[in-house]
Amino acid sequence: MAVNSRSGVSPVADVPVNYLSPRVPRTCTVLRTAAVLATVVAVVAAGVLVTHRVVTACGDLRSGLSRVDGECVGVLTDAAAWTFSADLRSVQQAIDRENDWVHEQWRADPDEHRYVRVALLSPMTATTESFMTAAQVRHAVQGAYLAQRRANHSPDLDDRSPLIQLVLANPGSRQAQWLPVVRKLEAMADDETPLVAVVGMGTSIVATRDAARHLSDSDSDLPMVAGIATTDEFRDIKGFVRASPSDTDYVRALSRYLDEHPDLRAGMLVYDDSEPDLYVQDLRRAYETQLDGYLTVDAKSFFGAADTRNRTQLFATIRDSVCITPRPNLILYAGRALDLDDFVRSLAGRRCRDPISIMVGATGLADLAGLAPTLTEARITIVNSASVHPSWFTSVGQPPGPVPDGLPPFLTAFRSEQFGEPGALTDGYLLTHHDAMATAVKAIRLVARQIPPDEVPRAGNVRGQLLNLNNGSEVPGAGGTLSFTADRLADPVGKWVPIIEIPATTTPTTRPYVTGED
Repeated sequence: MAVNSRSGVSPVADVPVNYLSPRVPRTCTVLRTAAVLATVVAVVAAGVLVTHRVVTACGDLRSGLSRVDGECVGVLTDAAAWTFSADLRSVQQAIDRENDWVHEQWRADPDEHRYVRVALLSPMTATTESFMTAAQVRHAVQGAYLAQRRANHSPDLDDRSPLIQLVLANPGSRQAQWLPVVRKLEAMADDETPLVAVVGMGTSIVATRDAARHLSDSDSDLPMVAGIATTDEFRDIKGFVRASPSDTDYVRALSRYLDEHPDLRAGMLVYDDSEPDLYVQDLRRAYETQLDGYLTVDAKSFFGAADTRNRTQLFATIRDSVCITPRPNLILYAGRALDLDDFVRSLAGRRCRDPISIMVGATGLADLAGLAPTLTEARITIVNSASVHPSWFTSVGQPPGPVPDGLPPFLTAFRSEQFGEPGALTDGYLLTHHDAMATAVKAIRLVARQIPPDEVPRAGNVRGQLLNLNNGSEVPGAGGTLSFTADRLADPVGKWVPIIEIPATTTPTTRPYVTGED
């Protein structure tokens, strides 16, 4: 007779005790096992993801930066969260203090001290293959910061509302990571404290053009104000303006110089043919268009930065050709400044010693001043149409020659910051990025006049004011009183383009070419 199954005996004779016990279907068992495994995998994966994020992050997670190919790229909203390099430590600390001050003003009186953010999108790191040197990177950041300080603490850039915070956006030394960085900036345009403008934009390369086109078409409507992106191709990008001359403007200034030097008539075009480079291609095109009558000797090309060893040999063919009839006494150089010193050293070894001038349009060639003895001995003169002139910065008081109206107050502000680097201004990067930031601030504050006092400007409104920066709303830039119009689009009216001769001759005594006045 069967007994209660609780005793361990089956209630049915000859049937195992567990046969009639409730069973979990096999499919459920499989699913339960799978669920457990999935949970374990998810936990492990999350751990790997977090570990990977920590390993690839620069500093702690609040920095917002990731390490890509050895560089920390991304958007740094907290300037104290990561130091890009020892070169930038001091200016990043200054930006952090200024951003904190802005936030404290808002906390003390939110109605009176509204604030917005502006991003400096520019390389924050420099390598042997980058288009900006470490000094140029530092000067660009210093320039944007100096304009931020002036905007927040003086009436120089219009009414001091809203206040401005500065964030640093690093696309990498060659700007290869521009897309994820720009996407982060787009998202910030909708923040409670919105990002309302992007300045800097980097150098005249394909990555800069692609980033500008992306932002131009973006729903964020972020306006862009470039510092040193000079390529004419950028001119028609909607929502983009620049504080620098265009390549065409640089060549116009050189054309005026040639008008005053009738002895320079036999020209040779020398251009970099190593890789697609918008600046080089554009400068070459401007020479061929505007100075075609001077190109009497066949052009020569070189491969810039192709080999870091024995660099002067890259130019051996060009060096030898200048001594063959017809001999040029003028070279129109379309290449990067980083290659120009090697070109000069190579040309100094030519067997003929006729005087020769090398003409180039570039923001500034301060690093080549050390070549003056070589140039003098080799009877070579570099003629640079630039964004600044060294004589603007050599005197503690008023510069000796004519200068833009906005330069003296800029110099006063620069000296008060005690950056501690006498040569910081001569390459032009600090001044042009200051003027780019000042342009953005001016547009922001034009919007602020037109909206209710409890609102802050938004990116689309600021973009809409870029071409209204004229006729009483000009930008008091250090490099000229800048205005922007529908006729010239991205290109400023009023930017001074002085001529620098190396070795230096005399201090300019007349006003140089000024953009938009031809």
